[in-house]
Amino acid sequence: MTRHAYSRYRRRRDLRLPIFFAALVVVALAWVVISPGILGNQGGANSVAAIVATPTSSPTPTPSPTPSPTLGPLPACSVGDVPAIHALPSDWARTLLDTTYMLDASYQPSDLVPVSQAGIRGTGSVRSFVIDDLKALNDAAKKAGTSLVVNSAYRSYADQAITLGQLQKSQGADVALLTAARPGHSEHQLGTAIDFGSGAPWLVEHAWEYGFVLSYPAVGSPGLTCYTAEGWHYRYFGRPTAAAIHNSGMTEREWLWVNGH
Repeated sequence: MTRHAYSRYRRRRDLRLPIFFAALVVVALAWVVISPGILGNQGGANSVAAIVATPTSSPTPTPSPTPSPTLGPLPACSVGDVPAIHALPSDWARTLLDTTYMLDASYQPSDLVPVSQAGIRGTGSVRSFVIDDLKALNDAAKKAGTSLVVNSAYRSYADQAITLGQLQKSQGADVALLTAARPGHSEHQLGTAIDFGSGAPWLVEHAWEYGFVLSYPAVGSPGLTCYTAEGWHYRYFGRPTAAAIHNSGMTEREWLWVNGH
């Protein structure tokens, strides 16, 4: 073998070792890729998977829903000054007023009109949307031979303070608080309550048909209504709601506690 040929032989031999090791690396990588399918669920596959697996972040736990608060039983009548839950003029059919819940002194509807617009006798003002059903109520009473008259309607916070003060002087504080509301606690401030001066027997049977509900009926007063019975005090709710209250057999205060909150 000549020196030139020997040199070429050494170069070829020196190249074989790198090629051999490169081939080993390729085989090893191929084994890593195909071995999980071959080994299935055996320990070897798990080991390879552990080597090549990409770590994943832990799932964010879903928070448990907060339970909705449940409405408790109708509170016993007590003297307090808690702002009414629904105390906007637009809440007129949902506002619960009693010896505890009250309106702010500034509460005054902006749409008060004289009850005379309903063609009924008496004085006072109510909210404008009451007029149509008040007229229908008065017309129906007339057809039945009953004459209705309005003794009192809207009263401001200040007006109610005067009314209560007069009763306290004539009847004493304890009696007055059962027969008249403290300022802010009167339904008259809503502009939807009316004290009728006549027609009680007819009203108790038919007023609800025209949207008016007796606030303090003999049954349930004062235990459930917080005031002594008043056969003349009606509050306007609109015909659908008045029918619902009438059909429920509840007092107005009970119904509002369950359905108005």
